[in-house]
Amino acid sequence: MNSLTLKIGERFSQTPSGRFYTDMTKSSGEEFREEVLLPLLRSLNNNQKIDIVLDDDVEGYGSSFLVEGFAGIIKYGYMTREELINKINVIYSDPDFKLFKEKIFEYINKAAYKSKPYISTKPEYERLISGE
Repeated sequence: MNSLTLKIGERFSQTPSGRFYTDMTKSSGEEFREEVLLPLLRSLNNNQKIDIVLDDDVEGYGSSFLVEGFAGIIKYGYMTREELINKINVIYSDPDFKLFKEKIFEYINKAAYKSKPYISTKPEYERLISGE
């Protein structure tokens, strides 16, 4: 089985935080899910996985980012829990990041499949930053 590597700090943000685009963090869980993680997941072949590196130049993660970024995949019906778990390896070398890995899987396991329709906050965010 071959895998792709996603280093969150390099590919997305060194300061991932917030749940939605409208949290005005420029590195929200919604943005991560919609613009980074989901496109990668959709590009995988059946036998591929994504190695998600948590601790590359990232100091930490807030629960809102982790819930929206990972459990949102299940909550909004993009994939089932089993499909997602079978497509990702969450890795780290710094032992302080063990908690974040545990939290990701806790949130994934608690998420209810297709429990909420996804309504993007990106249009509202773009309106807010444009000053309209």
